Amino acid sequence: MRLNAPTVPGSSELITGTVSVDLDAIEHNVRILRAHTTAPHFMAVVKGNAYGHGLLETARSAVAAGADWLGTAQLSEALTLRRDGITTPILAWLYLATSSGGAITDAVQHDIDVSLGSVAQLEVVAGTAHALGRTAFIHLELDSGLSRGGARREDWPALVAAARAAELTGAVSVRGVWTHLAWADVPAHPANTAAVADFEEAVQEAHDVGLTPTLRHVSSSANILARPEFHFDMVRAGLAMYGLSPAEHLDPADFSLRPALSVSAPVVLVKHVPAGTGVSYEHRAITHESRYLGLIPLGYADGIPKGISGSSIVMVGGHKVPVIGKVCMDQFMVDLGHQTGVKVGDTALLFGDPEVGAASADDWGAAINSHGDEIINRIAPRLQRVYTHGR
Repeated sequence: MRLNAPTVPGSSELITGTVSVDLDAIEHNVRILRAHTTAPHFMAVVKGNAYGHGLLETARSAVAAGADWLGTAQLSEALTLRRDGITTPILAWLYLATSSGGAITDAVQHDIDVSLGSVAQLEVVAGTAHALGRTAFIHLELDSGLSRGGARREDWPALVAAARAAELTGAVSVRGVWTHLAWADVPAHPANTAAVADFEEAVQEAHDVGLTPTLRHVSSSANILARPEFHFDMVRAGLAMYGLSPAEHLDPADFSLRPALSVSAPVVLVKHVPAGTGVSYEHRAITHESRYLGLIPLGYADGIPKGISGSSIVMVGGHKVPVIGKVCMDQFMVDLGHQTGVKVGDTALLFGDPEVGAASADDWGAAINSHGDEIINRIAPRLQRVYTHGR
């Protein structure tokens, strides 16, 4: 007896969740942010797979809207952009500088600017560029209080002197001087004013040894919107470019910024349970009356935070309903109450644009005592990305 061939389900049956990215929203946000600054240059920061939105698609949209620089944390991200044919100037600031010079070789050969904050890094960059017979374009980073990348104030004179010496050999060209503020998300904090004063002194010291950087850059999203005196020659847009709040008191809607990313999933099971039913692991949630539960096929492996349990934050059937019980690895439950109209296949909108009634990523961040940028950067690569133009 011959067995029938198995039926292959349609693609819609295979999708457990969808990440929708509105590229028009990204372009719109870039134009809005450019209008908020008189700085001649605008960097679109596309690190972390463009904050989960998709590196290549986001970069192309940002450039189309007027970004004339791209910024990545990892050098590998910058190389991906170059290999895709994107020729816009790129700055990368995280790489391993070793005597082999492998990473720097790639950067120099692909015309990627690199940041550095120590004489040791400078020596590797200059040595590699000299061996290639090329000039490496660099941005010197000042540690103005973040204690992360960059040279501390007391180490700055040695760095700029060494950079000038390397520049005279033709191995490097100092294109920029920059810093990242420790209180970047609190624009009015007095530490920002002090840090920018230190930065201006550091720029002057660079000029004093003969360096002529054309790009001074300090401001990320919050300061683009709130501190125009910090804009200098270039601003760096991250969160605000994606329509998220870069500071607690800055509402994206007040600046006409639109969220670009939404996450949805189908309801895969609806069941009625009686009062006293324990839900999910350890029965941390128990129903107090009979109700309907909906099963959503996403979990913490997809980036859904466990701390979201109990929050009325998922839109199903036109209403926001609470997550009930512990979030599992690949699924979680929502409390549909007495809704009998919800059926298998209906869409659960986790977060997206508040103008369509959805919770925002910032709402999700607040629900777990964090921020929207943690939420969007959690979303797993296994979820399908769908790119749209407009809502």
